[in-house]
Amino acid sequence: MGLLITVVIIIFAVVGLGGWAISIYNRLVALRNNIDASFANIDVILKQRADQIPALIQVVSKAMSHEKDIFTTLSAARITYLNAGSIKDKVDAANQLESALKSVIAISENYPTLISGNSFIELQKSVSEVEDKIAHRREFFNDAVNLYNIGITLFPDVLCAKALGYQRMSLLEISAEEIAYNGVKFND
Repeated sequence: MGLLITVVIIIFAVVGLGGWAISIYNRLVALRNNIDASFANIDVILKQRADQIPALIQVVSKAMSHEKDIFTTLSAARITYLNAGSIKDKVDAANQLESALKSVIAISENYPTLISGNSFIELQKSVSEVEDKIAHRREFFNDAVNLYNIGITLFPDVLCAKALGYQRMSLLEISAEEIAYNGVKFND
């Protein structure tokens, strides 16, 4: 009778540990899939932004011909984004692309004839609309990444995460320009 009780306890312990391991695995998979889904929503818009780069370069390159380094950086950032395969690589490339794009827009403000042209104004509106969409979806993506990063570092989940090869993910960054508030600007 004592042996039967011991065997039943061992079976319940093994089943309990197995169920517990399965629930950890399922939670980690759900967290990872949540990142994939939220990035898929933002990837479409990030691609739109990358697709705007050739038009932007065409519009501003004539007026800003001596700013060749900026265009090279912007073009390289676009190519890096379009060639990125993993979410981590795309997030890193999107952060570089955003920084390069902000530099072009900021420097273009030093060229009054450029910023008063209809092509530039339309392109700037289009870029602004895409940036607004990115900002909205970035919040959901960053929340998903934050939950995932927490999930893979909590004990005992970290053991399963390491066994699965899960690594921390990067957030889509908010640039210093977006954080800073310079007040309302009026065009003269």
